[in-house]
Amino acid sequence: MDCIPAIFSPKIGFLACALIFLPDVFAGASPASTPVKVSALKNAAGTLGLSASNAGEPASVSQPAPLRVSLWNGRPDAAPVTLQGGYTSLRETAAGDWLGAGSLRVADGVTLEFTDRWDAAQNTLRLRREICVRGNASGGFTSVATFRVADARPWPEMEWFVPGMIYGNFDHMRPNSFGAGNYYKPGDYTVWIREDRMPAPLLAARLPSGASMAVLNSAPDGATTAAEGQGFSREPMADARFRFGAILAEERPDGTSLGYAFPGSEGTLSYGRKTGAGPETAQQWRHRFHPLTDGFVQRYEVSFRLGAAADTNDLVARSWRWAWDTLKPQVNPQPIETLRRCMVDVLEENFIEVEDRAGVQFLALAAPGGKPHPNPKTILGFTGYALGSAEMMLVEANREPASKRGRQLRADAEKAIASFLRRPIAPPVDEGFLLKTGGPALSTWPAAKKVTENQPIYLRSFCDDMKSLMRAYEREARAGRPRPEWLAWVRQFGDWLLTQEQPGGGFPRSWRALSGKLLDASATGTFNAVPFYTQLYRITGYKPYLDAAVRAGEFAWGTGHARARFTGGTIDNPDVIDKEAATLSLEGYLALHDATRDKKWLDRARAAADAAETWMYIWNIPMPADADGEKLHWKRGQSTVGIQLIATGHSLNDAYMCWDVESYARLARETGDPHYMEVARILLHNTKAMVGRPGDLRGTRGPGWQQEHWCFTLPRGLGRHREWLPWVTVSHLRGINDLMDYDPELYKQLAAQ
Repeated sequence: MDCIPAIFSPKIGFLACALIFLPDVFAGASPASTPVKVSALKNAAGTLGLSASNAGEPASVSQPAPLRVSLWNGRPDAAPVTLQGGYTSLRETAAGDWLGAGSLRVADGVTLEFTDRWDAAQNTLRLRREICVRGNASGGFTSVATFRVADARPWPEMEWFVPGMIYGNFDHMRPNSFGAGNYYKPGDYTVWIREDRMPAPLLAARLPSGASMAVLNSAPDGATTAAEGQGFSREPMADARFRFGAILAEERPDGTSLGYAFPGSEGTLSYGRKTGAGPETAQQWRHRFHPLTDGFVQRYEVSFRLGAAADTNDLVARSWRWAWDTLKPQVNPQPIETLRRCMVDVLEENFIEVEDRAGVQFLALAAPGGKPHPNPKTILGFTGYALGSAEMMLVEANREPASKRGRQLRADAEKAIASFLRRPIAPPVDEGFLLKTGGPALSTWPAAKKVTENQPIYLRSFCDDMKSLMRAYEREARAGRPRPEWLAWVRQFGDWLLTQEQPGGGFPRSWRALSGKLLDASATGTFNAVPFYTQLYRITGYKPYLDAAVRAGEFAWGTGHARARFTGGTIDNPDVIDKEAATLSLEGYLALHDATRDKKWLDRARAAADAAETWMYIWNIPMPADADGEKLHWKRGQSTVGIQLIATGHSLNDAYMCWDVESYARLARETGDPHYMEVARILLHNTKAMVGRPGDLRGTRGPGWQQEHWCFTLPRGLGRHREWLPWVTVSHLRGINDLMDYDPELYKQLAAQ
């Protein structure tokens, strides 16, 4: 393969290593539409670098040595070495456009020839890089493009954002996760993250001055091989088929840099597999390279944004919108009405009745060949959604009340609800029960193990399904079927929970099973109480419920959300930043805005929505072309756009935000921002890409089935297991039904293929 030459001269043609003499520093003209100003820098050795600044913002960056590679000699035990240098030539070819060229000698008879094309637009500087290999050698290379941030402070004094991974700084980070503080060393901190782990290949930083800089792979590909992408090897690998990069930040004694590496090595920390005991991580690099093969050309694109942000929420929102507008995520249309009916049938298929106990079971195999669980349980909220399942069955029954299917759905849903109304709730002593025996059961405790007071029962579990029962209560009331016993049970819990409120408005994370005594006083999950109490106030008109919701909302905002720390949503993870905290906060702040019409709650709902959507993939990650298609859980050819990371500290994905459709649609109307309606439509459709449908089961056991999660990085296209849990189906159906309740015509518009 021939290399593309570095410099073109209209008089003498192409020159591989043209030399242009420049003054020490000169500023290039910028188009009138862009505040970014690019300048060339001359090094003492005569080579050239460049700097960039934003005329309208305090951000500026520089790089005296733009040519940089990590070079591996091919020996498995050999660490790569870094080579770096400046351009031999750099010139402005048009207003805002620059062309840089140079080379690095990496081995005897082997040279890497760089051609860098820079262009400035608005507050963004884009690099399109081509590197041609001249000569052959064993091993491989990774090229790196970085800028040093002017006036950067040490990492703990800045605010950072990586979608689904870093929101602010070290607080509420799982140890040994990307950006965590337990391995931070001043002046020696390296964070390289494979971009296939990221909802958008994006990293942003905010200085104490308010200046901000972000880096984005603006044309991601993400391809890899089955050998690399479906294992966890930390052995160095070199392959021309690697099309994924890494977003990076490095703190050194002489400053902090942000940038991109291609292909995507990962370090100093790297993740392994996610197990029941948590993610396996190591302070060890996972190096990936392209081959040193004569004629091989490496091409990629990366963009840098120079701006300002008022605070961390502003950094998150501005950086993410830039990534969204650049990557332009597309809707993946799905047959919503067909899937809706099939998914309700899955709930009915998992309904179990034993004596006077009934409910939708907690766990089933989503793939063909599943066997009945030996000791099934039914669980409130979070992953179990026993009452949410009953709610969705009742909604469907109301669509066809006279049919055999409708009558059966109603009868079974009512039995499930009646079973829970017999459980103690003030205080609660369990999260559910074993269907065969009626014994206590918990969401995070195996059914085969005895429940003791050492196990937790969570605020999240109860608030989730109390809301489910209240929605069912309201629908029944509108249909002329009052259910006072349902509301009375909810109020028992609500009145007891008021006794657990902490000074300042917070609520505990968990209590002890069997006794209901306090276990974990952490109040990071207080946001769970906000939509619960606001909904209970709307139904009852009892002012102390609204007062509690307002206090809880103020507490949640003041103790974390104002700084983009949405923490403690997923009870099967540690008390860390996660997406579910943001989505539940969005629900709560919208509810408070509806109840009070105070604009501050709408502003806070926007902040929560902006944070929540950053967990959602807005680029497509292809499954390995050489992987066994039958063994892939995420099927080849289906877009990954719309699926989300779950929590910081690991890289599993799910479709949880499918229930947030109505929240984003409502927010779009309340704010007049059409972007949120785009998010709503993607969440309605794209999240259902792996739901089985008639004639195309997509690897599941039948229409309406979907496994709980997948992974788009290592191991790509696979999940830890192939299980179904009720939350999967309830979340899909809630997204549909809530939108129908909000605006039936809008539902028809968004659901249309």
